[in-house]
Amino acid sequence: MKIAVLGIDGSGKSSLSQALPVVLAAELGIVAGSAGDDFWVFGPDQDHLAPNFHPRGFPIAARLAKAARGWAKRRSANHRLYPYLKLAQMLFQDDAAVSIGKRYRAAAMVSDGNLILSATGRAGNYRQKRERATVDDIEAAYRHLLENQGLGAEAAGRLPALGAAARVSRWLRRIGFDGVWLPEAVIFLDLAPAAALQRIGSRGQQIDAHENLADMTHARESYVKALAAYERIANRPGCVIDATGKDPGQILREAVDFLRPQLGAAAEAARQKVLGTSPEAGARTALNPGYLFRYLLPRFFKSAWRELTFPVSAPGRMLLREGYSAGVMRVIYEQYQGRSSALEQVFFGYPLHRAVYDRLQILTRRLQPELEARLARHQTVRIFSAPSGFAYDLFRPLERILEEDPGAARRIQLVTADLDPHGVLAPELTARARKLGINFRIILGDITADATRREIAMGGPYDIALYVGLSSWLPKPQTVSHLRWLRGHLARDAALVTDCFSADTYAEGGRYAGYRASYYSPTAYQALLEWCGYAGWEAAAESGRDRINHVFVIRSRAAQRAKRAGTE
Repeated sequence: MKIAVLGIDGSGKSSLSQALPVVLAAELGIVAGSAGDDFWVFGPDQDHLAPNFHPRGFPIAARLAKAARGWAKRRSANHRLYPYLKLAQMLFQDDAAVSIGKRYRAAAMVSDGNLILSATGRAGNYRQKRERATVDDIEAAYRHLLENQGLGAEAAGRLPALGAAARVSRWLRRIGFDGVWLPEAVIFLDLAPAAALQRIGSRGQQIDAHENLADMTHARESYVKALAAYERIANRPGCVIDATGKDPGQILREAVDFLRPQLGAAAEAARQKVLGTSPEAGARTALNPGYLFRYLLPRFFKSAWRELTFPVSAPGRMLLREGYSAGVMRVIYEQYQGRSSALEQVFFGYPLHRAVYDRLQILTRRLQPELEARLARHQTVRIFSAPSGFAYDLFRPLERILEEDPGAARRIQLVTADLDPHGVLAPELTARARKLGINFRIILGDITADATRREIAMGGPYDIALYVGLSSWLPKPQTVSHLRWLRGHLARDAALVTDCFSADTYAEGGRYAGYRASYYSPTAYQALLEWCGYAGWEAAAESGRDRINHVFVIRSRAAQRAKRAGTE
């Protein structure tokens, strides 16, 4: 299904275009992609395409769309050149959306705009004639471009010159170019131009020449007509969402509700498939032609070369043997206390490992004031962490706090959960907690299983909960299920500490090794958190030096609203 999101600048269409596919993948279990400033393909158990992650290649049209977008942005003040650059961007973007959707067998592709519909919405801003096109005129224009029907003289007088556009459209279709089409579903974010301008101004970015009240008012009117003409031709209603006074989470829910019945068959088909990590993960040899020629050589100087040293370094061999186990994470965290060899330094310098190390520094720095504030406010502070690993992110700040105030230990209740396949977590965590004098319990098991959840719930409601390190590995439907469940076992003013990873060089190497993973931009993960009932859009990500990992400290949506209202 080709889905287009329309709206004037500032209406939130770009944010919705990226948020929709990740939520559709998580909620309906389908493969869904987005085409806009960047191109993504999200799957329920692994992602297939993201910035810096193109395991099956990247269409030329997508590269041209990104280039044209940059050119258009730089020429936004040029009323003669800008419209043609913007049309070129949309033309290539729409072709790329079709190409990517076919390549990855996506059930849905969500586009930020659509060539035909968006051109109708903005064309009037660049015409000198005052007489404006009617809905009938716009419908005639669509039929002229798509069905080669003739235009009446009156309609032609009110419309931009379409002769060249129609000829180009026919020629492109003959050579198999898929850049001219109408979507199967349209979502229009309706927002008053004055409110949209206020949003644009609050971003603190440069305002484009066409982002003014007169042009945006005309554009909104044209979009309304374009949608009406689309509904006539498609014989199906579009979805109009009044964006006034609504946060992005509310808009996202309305959009999903509109699409859910239309994607029901695809969702049912997806449910028949078994989700989870591929049984071949870690079993495939990296020495295959695809790895060597499509990944290693092109990305050799972007840290891919470091992977060649893994078999000859101690931590590298441990990684190849255990995957990213708690033991491997410990090695990355401690880095042999600075006494590592040159080969080990190569391992620690791998971008993913740098990101993991940076994440620990961010977590310990963010958690200490959070713990201190709650100890000052509450008699007892309940903490839950899963998956916990060796819980460096919690024990380090707790040790600093209790060094200053040993008596606070009896007011801390810590519950952790993990699988612990090597049987090393429980004894070490128990000993470390006993040394600090805190109330501690570890639960061994799958955090998505009902039995494990019942045991976890016994320790709640929790004041601080950690969901760190698993969002990339757990299938999206299970991540959504866990985050929703967890929200129901948090105290009213509780904080959730969580993170996500974006794709980079390591992602393609991991795919060739057989790993299935999800890669989120901060915006996409915020959308998922918002969908699960947290104030995701209000949470700011803190990232490490490579901007691969992103850490969030957030509240539930209800708690955030109560905080703003001053009731806490």
